[in-house]
Amino acid sequence: MAPSEPVDAVFVHGLFSAGRTWDRFVNLIAADPDLSGRVRTHVFEYPSPKFSLRPDRRIATADDVADRLSTYLRHELGQSASLLLVTHSQGGLITQRFLARTLWRGEGETLARIKQVVMFACPNDGSEFFLGIRKWWYSGNPQEAQLRPFDTAIVETQRTLFRAVVNATGVSESTCRIPIAAYGGLEDRIVPPRSSAWLFHNSGMVDGDHFSIIQPKDSAASSYRVLRGHVLDVLNQGGAPSVATSETVVEKTDARRAAVSVTPRLEDLPKLYGRSKLVASVVYDRQSRVNVLAGIGGSGKSRIALEVASRAKRAGHRVWWIEVPRINLSMREVANQLGAPPDEAETAWHAGPRSAADLLWRLLDASGEPWLLVFDNADDPQLLDPTTKQVSGGTGWLRKPASPHGRVLVTSRDRSQATWGDWATVRPVPPLDPDDGASMLAERVPDGGTSQEARDLAVALGGLPLALHAAAQYLNAVIRDHAGSGTPAITGFRSYRAAFELRLKSTTGVSDNESLGLGIVGEVFVLSLDLLAARRQPWAASLLKLLACFQIAPIPYHMLFNSISLTETPLLTDFEATSDQDYLPALDALADLGLVELQRVAGVRDPDLGRTLTLHPLVHSVMRQDPDVLERRDDYYGLDIEMLLAATADRDPDLPESWAVWNKVITHSVELAKAYLLGGPAPTDRRLVAAALGLARSSTRYLIATGILNPGSDLVEALITHCARFRFDQDDPEILGLRHERGRIALERDEPEVAEEELAKVVAARQRALGDDHPDTLASMHKHAKAIAEQGRWDEAEPLLRRIVDAEQTVRGPEHSDMMVVKHSLARTVLALKRAPEAERMLRDILEVRVRLWSPRHPETLSVRRTLANSLLAQGELVGAEAELADALQVVADDRHAREALALRYSLCLVRVSLGTVEEKELAILADDQAKAYGPRHPVTDRTRRLLARLRRELRPSAPTDDGSLE
Repeated sequence: MAPSEPVDAVFVHGLFSAGRTWDRFVNLIAADPDLSGRVRTHVFEYPSPKFSLRPDRRIATADDVADRLSTYLRHELGQSASLLLVTHSQGGLITQRFLARTLWRGEGETLARIKQVVMFACPNDGSEFFLGIRKWWYSGNPQEAQLRPFDTAIVETQRTLFRAVVNATGVSESTCRIPIAAYGGLEDRIVPPRSSAWLFHNSGMVDGDHFSIIQPKDSAASSYRVLRGHVLDVLNQGGAPSVATSETVVEKTDARRAAVSVTPRLEDLPKLYGRSKLVASVVYDRQSRVNVLAGIGGSGKSRIALEVASRAKRAGHRVWWIEVPRINLSMREVANQLGAPPDEAETAWHAGPRSAADLLWRLLDASGEPWLLVFDNADDPQLLDPTTKQVSGGTGWLRKPASPHGRVLVTSRDRSQATWGDWATVRPVPPLDPDDGASMLAERVPDGGTSQEARDLAVALGGLPLALHAAAQYLNAVIRDHAGSGTPAITGFRSYRAAFELRLKSTTGVSDNESLGLGIVGEVFVLSLDLLAARRQPWAASLLKLLACFQIAPIPYHMLFNSISLTETPLLTDFEATSDQDYLPALDALADLGLVELQRVAGVRDPDLGRTLTLHPLVHSVMRQDPDVLERRDDYYGLDIEMLLAATADRDPDLPESWAVWNKVITHSVELAKAYLLGGPAPTDRRLVAAALGLARSSTRYLIATGILNPGSDLVEALITHCARFRFDQDDPEILGLRHERGRIALERDEPEVAEEELAKVVAARQRALGDDHPDTLASMHKHAKAIAEQGRWDEAEPLLRRIVDAEQTVRGPEHSDMMVVKHSLARTVLALKRAPEAERMLRDILEVRVRLWSPRHPETLSVRRTLANSLLAQGELVGAEAELADALQVVADDRHAREALALRYSLCLVRVSLGTVEEKELAILADDQAKAYGPRHPVTDRTRRLLARLRRELRPSAPTDDGSLE
């Protein structure tokens, strides 16, 4: 694009917001000398009320708003050649939904004018902030519902974006590559950075919380500088490794053998859905004389090739259809039809494939009439050049036509450009978009249900034409026989989808009825694995099954596979591996056949975290139901669990520096533990069960440390409740560990009474099983004493804590981290009992050790400093307390919204209240920040608001209390 051509920047606001929220961005752009006159700003405004009080009006769903955005861009900005979309919060999800729905309609080309998307604070995996109250208070609001964690519509949308936008290679009816940048706010607790920035490769952090991130004060603000950079990028725009091969056997022929048919069967072709533009790209691109239709098995490549052949035939071209497994005989028949002299042909074929191919291509290039040569099912490209095994050399059966009259079309599962050479155009065959899949289902099963139900089923089946065809056949048989199969009974699209989704979650074998007619799909995938085995990739099948036992989410394969020695596992001992890196060619081979998608996350320095892969949902389902997986369940699930444990072994889930790793594996670790322990047949290998329980406990610790309590609570409750299933008792050590975490969750939820009751039982059980002085017993005793102290029963808590300190002296030593934590709890109790000088001495001793052995940023170190300041405050040493707190806050100056920083800020405000130097604004900002972090009715927030109300009464005694501000 020429630098002078204007850009239309469209701003999309978030939930419960309005267009005016973008005023500062719009004004700054207008005042920017480099952008003014070159950027036209537009605000896309849509209704986002909290409630609808009128019975004649509804609140628009996210899909409604997405479609309204589509209409807005098409009609009100239809003349714009260059668009930049800028979003905030829910506006990012709406924009993603708009992109996905456009692609599902096969209108990918219309998105080409969108040059970039910039998202601020987009909740890509939902927002847990204030979730419980949101669900209750806004229960009927469909826009709020989509902000809940793990919303299926978000997952569906992002699966499409990942495939068809972020990782697209160009523009087609179902793909359009658009750069998407996602930015989180450093101080945002509503949409934490891990949610706003995890999905997209181009991501980063800017200053601000959830709201100030889009309220830049001036042109120097980081959010404006970021947006300005993207705008300038748009203004200044101008308008895989090869697959290892194996030896193959080529059929020998003689002139007396009957010729095979090389005529394509073009009669009664079934209707082709959603492929018109792909067909057109092959038919009308005269520059590409060799086209390769490449896609996963079952994607409909042969049907597309038949459509191209049919059009070529109608246009008067000679068309030959070659079934690659019989390529030698078939090419001999083509030579015969081209008029090859029998003696010359016999000599050439007797001399070998190279000589036969040379003769054939001399005849093809000499032909004066237009022709099309189709190689169908060239899944093993070596068959196309049995002499060199390298089809990219162009010396075998497949070559680039020298004559302008000739065209070649190949169908293959192999998507690697390196396999085919740069003289061939590889055209990916993607799954059908949801609307085309729905059309296919609806026309083939007229009584199956509504159009939307058909669309939902097409999405669930991943748009794979073979699967859609199999589902249609199954449904027609069920409807015809008036008998449902499976549970629940299947009568149409909706019930089929429900049964299929149950099957997806299943980790057990399925019967013929439960297979839902999809057995043929599994067979297609197995054929792909057989092909890889023939290519001397024996690890490929086992690796794919191993990956299928994880969840449908990006898998950090590099980190997991490097965490253990793969050469020592029972699954991968069927060949002689030279190193653990031998898995890499196998993964590349799986990717070349479309069975996995490999991604590299841009901007991530750690290669362990930057390399991920995903599986097609049907590949995932079929492979985890594979008989080998079901028979060797302990081997497959056990190895996955072992890899996760090894990858996180030195990553303490309680420490922030470990959270980047845990964030990559947490979905897999939680669901894998559930799948192994609670799904399929009851596990009997006690060692593996214990390992899975250990993984579950570490995962729960990470969730507690990061404040994501609900998934952690769900996990421990399920495993504790059903522990008898895997022959564990609630008082077994591993289950007691989970019960200990259940007590911690209650403490974090400010439910000390619940925590005390549970932890008292854990302490008693651990004392019986492990003894009084076992480290685990002491840990539960500490949390139990803390629960008592949190209820203000300090006299009762002190002797319990002193007992633990005495025991820890010999159990783990005077400077162990756990000893330091217990001593801190004891010092807090002593301080609460109004023995401040004694508490100060204890705290200074603790702090000396902590500063010497741990980082000054460690949350526990900062907590000790806050308690020390409180002890000084209790002794009237206000200046010393203020200095201690101010110095501690300097350590976390870059993260003043972390929980430790919020606690320090509150204590500093208390000191300044006593000094008479606190500012009302400082306390009001703190109260707002605490509301965002803890919730507006959390005791911590209430305490600060009460202090603020008291300060306001003292400053303005005649003014009425602003009770509304305290809420």
